[in-house]
Amino acid sequence: MNSFFYDLFLLVEYHNIERLGDIMLLLGNDRFVTQDYKTHGYGEDYKGEHLSDIRIRGTAKVIKVVNKYIAYEDTIDYNKFLKNKNEWRDETYFNCVSITGKNVRYHQSELGGNQIELESYDNNKKRYLKIYNMAEVFVSVGDIIDSNTVIGKQGNTGLVLSKKQESDETYGSHIHFEVLDENYNNIDPREYATFIKELKYIEQTNVSDARKKQIKIIADKINIKQSPTNESANIGYVNESEVYDINGVVEDETKTWYNIKTNTGIIGFISNDKGTNQILVIEEGHDIEGLIKEVDEQRELKLIYTCEKDGVYAVRLQKGDNLYLDM
Repeated sequence: MNSFFYDLFLLVEYHNIERLGDIMLLLGNDRFVTQDYKTHGYGEDYKGEHLSDIRIRGTAKVIKVVNKYIAYEDTIDYNKFLKNKNEWRDETYFNCVSITGKNVRYHQSELGGNQIELESYDNNKKRYLKIYNMAEVFVSVGDIIDSNTVIGKQGNTGLVLSKKQESDETYGSHIHFEVLDENYNNIDPREYATFIKELKYIEQTNVSDARKKQIKIIADKINIKQSPTNESANIGYVNESEVYDINGVVEDETKTWYNIKTNTGIIGFISNDKGTNQILVIEEGHDIEGLIKEVDEQRELKLIYTCEKDGVYAVRLQKGDNLYLDM
């Protein structure tokens, strides 16, 4: 394949993976680069058949999913967004008008439409993969996916820019793809967007162990710091639902810092702001799953009655039992 066609086309037959080498990470029909990393600055855009399958080569863990937008109907034209964003801005939200005239409220962190974030490793180096503008996402947070997993479909949700007519059902259909290193810095995604590099997921969380004092991550993501200060360098991240042994604790005026070691060998500190529930502490001898279930229930259910004494009601309750209304 000459350099022109290498840059222009990312070929796509999954069963030819070993023979071709230049196969698209985002598999489906033939896709070509519409904006490369050098021009884009932090990712690449690939154009292909609307609603074609998206896969990766290797294994990865799903750590974020946004899957709430309607393909085409909710699309916001990028040029119109740039022209109107100051008028549309409402703090961290934008009250936008889609290409069909529909009022769409977007958060600034979700302007990529339906999207997914994956965590994996390249030769033991942490990599984060982000795929935006999908028509639909088929996987959930916590899933471990492989080369056979259809992650979703190429689409046109979020901000798009196209030379097609807005009435065309495939208006703006494309995939935006980013790769970030262990410190969350963007790197050139091209070798990941072809099957030159294979990804392998390594579980970084420790194993739940009632014999140890542990923590479970409640927040979506928390920085791992080299030392217990805000100014310290980021050396990685922990994600929601991961569990870690507590190897030491440092307190300051506003934060509690926990020293941890991940299964991938990272040793550092993660913090919980005092008065918040970003991290759940599990004492020795406690059932971590039972405690997490209790916390989750209190988040999702509304307390409407606390029994003050034993008795027979519509249901049997004991002193201290809580009755919740499913919201």
